[in-house]
Amino acid sequence: MEPNRHAERRPAILLSGREAECLLWVSRGKSSADIGQIVGLSPRTVDSYIEKACAKLGVRTRIEAVAVGVRTGLIDPEDG
Repeated sequence: MEPNRHAERRPAILLSGREAECLLWVSRGKSSADIGQIVGLSPRTVDSYIEKACAKLGVRTRIEAVAVGVRTGLIDPEDG
């Protein structure tokens, strides 16, 4: 059986817990300030985690990172 060439693969580098948590909140429409209040971090620290997630996922923006994260199963915006 031929493998599906269009199937997404899980990235070889996984996100840290904080990177995934911040990205999850981004996927739910929260700003860095909002995320900081939710998880007890400064907005700048949240931005830093999101920037690291973007670098690991090979994207430039937080929206691209969310798209890759959802597509590859790293985050699930609807998981409660």
